[in-house]
Amino acid sequence: MNRYVRDDGSASIELAILTPALLMLLALIVAGGRVVSADTAVEHAATAAARAASLARTPTAARTTALDTGARVLADQDLACTDIQLTTDTSGFGRVGAPGIVTVTLRCAVALADLTSIPGLPVAVPLHAAFTSPVDPHRSRS
Repeated sequence: MNRYVRDDGSASIELAILTPALLMLLALIVAGGRVVSADTAVEHAATAAARAASLARTPTAARTTALDTGARVLADQDLACTDIQLTTDTSGFGRVGAPGIVTVTLRCAVALADLTSIPGLPVAVPLHAAFTSPVDPHRSRS
């Protein structure tokens, strides 16, 4: 009598069981990488927009410059960001000779809809970044 049990076909069954789990793990890694990369891009866009706005001479020009710069930086990053909201606080454009600041806040949502094969994964992840840049007190402002 043979005491050994035959295991023909067990590798196929193991592969059939492990493949979906490995694919889900791979999709989670891709989703995490996408969110981290997008967060870095949003931080960079907010920083660039605030620095560009701090060089403007008027609050109106600062808001326009911040919006243009933020949109350009996000476009350069090829970011799949939806619902982009950029706000510029120019209340720091005080009187000439006084220190001033410009604060830019950028919000967007990174789409993960193409990775919906993972149960419980959100369709989009909201991101937020804010940056404050000083305005030169010796520059003329209105």
